[in-house]
Amino acid sequence: MESKTFWECNKAYILTALGLGTVGFVFVGFMMIMDWGYLIQYTMHMMIGDTSGVLTAPASDLEQMVNAAFGPAYNSVTPEIIRASNERQEYIWYVFFAEIMIFVFLYVKNGRLTPTITRPDDMVQVLTPFQRTVIWLNIGMILMLVLTGFNITWSLRSEGGDLPRLLREFHELTGLAWIGVWLVFTVIAAKDLKGWRKNTLFRHILPGSFKPSKRVIWFFYAAMGAGLCFSGAMIITLHPSSLTHADVIQFRRVLLYLHFGASVLIMFFILDFVYASAISVKGYLKGLWTGSYPREYLEQVAPDVLEDLKKAGRQ
Repeated sequence: MESKTFWECNKAYILTALGLGTVGFVFVGFMMIMDWGYLIQYTMHMMIGDTSGVLTAPASDLEQMVNAAFGPAYNSVTPEIIRASNERQEYIWYVFFAEIMIFVFLYVKNGRLTPTITRPDDMVQVLTPFQRTVIWLNIGMILMLVLTGFNITWSLRSEGGDLPRLLREFHELTGLAWIGVWLVFTVIAAKDLKGWRKNTLFRHILPGSFKPSKRVIWFFYAAMGAGLCFSGAMIITLHPSSLTHADVIQFRRVLLYLHFGASVLIMFFILDFVYASAISVKGYLKGLWTGSYPREYLEQVAPDVLEDLKKAGRQ
């Protein structure tokens, strides 16, 4: 059995942690103007059901009136949302462009992996019809959410009107439908969670294993997807009246900020997965449509998948 060093086994996790840690340090230390102390305390209050945002009783009638009109601690969260929204409209295009340029560099440097297939009729079914349905629904809905989400991101440029309004409504409806698809897709992709597979029914329906890099992508898809589903559903369904405005306005601001952050992170890792799986390797999308791959393809590109299928008796 091949012995691997600690670095070889954990390189994907270490590099991801270092990258996100560096970016987080720069943003939190030099760019963000969030009152993190307030946000942490407010989060603890939310966990016990208090979403009002009032951490201490108002010291005067004026402060109480301001809380009722604008929400408590207005300067703690709102300026950061305004900053993030404006800078997102100006600079997010450059962020995605830089990531795509990294993929272009890798493509030019490493080329495209083209498996050698001498037995094209020796096929192995990897994906069931149900799995393929969920995967393609996920792909279609994410594309729609990205396109309609850009309409919301660049709202200062769209300047309102019927078309931006309809795109926003379509974004909300698609997002609500995506909650179910995200959940099913996350469970299907969680096939490497060994704790689920040992003593539960999941060992029968979630066979397989992931390489560390794919496991990192799955984790962020699951975690950021959960943040998007929760924040999006709450923002859409929570409609405060004049009587409840002061109690939920701060909650909606924090949810909006969560939606901002989760959407950026999940997009980064989705683009990473698309390049690594579909662009840098020839033949991936065809198998994703048919559900079957040549045995030689799996032997060269995904031997771990082939081994898992053998153990499950599916080929």
